[in-house]
Amino acid sequence: MYISNINMVEIRRLMPEDLPQLHRMHAVVYNERREFPQEQEKEEADDDADPLDHPAEWSWGAFENGKLLSGMLEIEFLMRFDGKSVKMSGVGGVGTLPEARRGGLVQRIFEKLLSGAYEKGVIFSNLTPFSHDYYRKFGYEIACARNEINIPTKNFTKIKPTGELVQIFPGDDTSALQEVHAAYISNINHGICRDYWPDNRGWKRFTGSDPFATGTFLYLWKDETGTARSYIKYKDQEGDEEHNMSVRELAFVNREGLYGALSIVGGLSAQYRELHWEMPTFIDPFDFSGDSWNIDQHIIPKDMTRVINVKAALEKMRFPPGEDEYIIEVEDTNIPANSGRYLVEFGPEGSRVSLTKKDAHLRCNICSLSQLVTGYRSLENALISRQSGIELNGKRETLIRVFTLRPQHITEQF
Repeated sequence: MYISNINMVEIRRLMPEDLPQLHRMHAVVYNERREFPQEQEKEEADDDADPLDHPAEWSWGAFENGKLLSGMLEIEFLMRFDGKSVKMSGVGGVGTLPEARRGGLVQRIFEKLLSGAYEKGVIFSNLTPFSHDYYRKFGYEIACARNEINIPTKNFTKIKPTGELVQIFPGDDTSALQEVHAAYISNINHGICRDYWPDNRGWKRFTGSDPFATGTFLYLWKDETGTARSYIKYKDQEGDEEHNMSVRELAFVNREGLYGALSIVGGLSAQYRELHWEMPTFIDPFDFSGDSWNIDQHIIPKDMTRVINVKAALEKMRFPPGEDEYIIEVEDTNIPANSGRYLVEFGPEGSRVSLTKKDAHLRCNICSLSQLVTGYRSLENALISRQSGIELNGKRETLIRVFTLRPQHITEQF
């Protein structure tokens, strides 16, 4: 083991001068091939680094004698949750140098990250795992599946082009894209508010690829009145010699917008053999063409979430009509402040959540609660799950009305 003394390891947020070490660590962990000349290290550590990069303080590291051994990103997001916008931390870039692995460094970083997020008023944290079991020990659980589909592009020739497709280039005005995106995510749990970062940085990153250099194309679709209703971003599927079309993002305001964006696909059937898309599960791909036998699809349980602040999450949940109450007991071994019994009262005037010592109608751990609160699964479904950590002791009808399925899709990669 490289670590000479685990107690001497310092866990902290990164500073600008630490970024070259983080990039080198990622190159090792993710098998990247990059050159790191000294001039590049100086530039990366400079204050005038690329303004579209994440700031250094959005990263955590474990250091021994100044050397970065393990690290991860904690990106600040605003996400949609039951029709509201709430703070979310997106975790990514988790890695440890080979010589320092199995030393508990990632766990120590998570201890700092999770407690710090709670103190900052963050309500949820999301990540895309290499192993679902690994991240369950930090309180994360599957909360967003994707439907990976492959459809021959010729199937889309029946969708007749209407309206107008406008290609968007780096530096173009992004206000119409933002209007479409805001409407699209308004009622999708985990939808990321791309206008949250200052200086339009989210949209500059999204539109920053030169289509002629990268093969990434972005089109805005407008209806017959000239109103923007959708957009589609696509590129060649990576590692594909048959030139399949990979949809990176498709956002739409309504049904007309969805099929307006998809109308581009049929026109590209001579250029691309198949359309590949990791699409949200609330859309049915069998609607795209008359004959569905050649549609290939499978569900990917890709993304995980965890509730960072139980009380705040329960307060901001949407509730069914009427007036009622229930008591839920939550166990969270990573954020002890979350553990306890909560009396949840709701009615026409809103909701109120308070701690109580009364017996709970529902007991669950933080993993199960994270699925129930975000609407990834209903209570009825959770009760027949093989996963442990949930127990019902009354108020069944009320709780079934509270914890229901809702549309969800994590709309950002991190």
